[in-house]
Amino acid sequence: MIPKLYISRTSDGNGFPLPSYDSQFHMGLNLAAAIGAPIKINPNERLYVPVGFAVGVPTGFCGFLVSEPKMAQLNGIIVSDAPHVINPADREPLFVLLQNVSSKAHVLHRGEIIAQLMVVPAVQVTWQEIAATDQNQQTDESKMILDKGTETKPTKKDIFKSLRRPKTSIRNRYGKPEDEA
Repeated sequence: MIPKLYISRTSDGNGFPLPSYDSQFHMGLNLAAAIGAPIKINPNERLYVPVGFAVGVPTGFCGFLVSEPKMAQLNGIIVSDAPHVINPADREPLFVLLQNVSSKAHVLHRGEIIAQLMVVPAVQVTWQEIAATDQNQQTDESKMILDKGTETKPTKKDIFKSLRRPKTSIRNRYGKPEDEA
């Protein structure tokens, strides 16, 4: 069964196309800038941009707002808080927090693809606290957690020792044998 995403247009989105996939092989819905006039985003500037609708994610799923790859690669415009999580309870109009991480300003135009929305299955979990002394009640999963905590961790000295290069002479560094003069 394909889940239904409920969309309600905002005033910015009147006459605006609904989000769509590039093809049957793409998993991110393209979100476009629903702005009235072009907007300039200067280097290192962040800006909230409307996409023209509010969304209702079905129970058992969540949405992730992520950067649009071409926009990020070509223009340095990314979703600043990616992945921004959209819960089933969220019903407010969507805005994308864009950031220009390039050294050049970029002008956004109405209808330009600025981000993608991915909808993925999600579940809520419950907690079960375990104590190292509850040997009889341990499951395989809890034993793995408890065993993980008893492993010996490398010391700072061990880490730095493993990073050191072996001592070599200048000749050896350039591939010349030590006995060659």
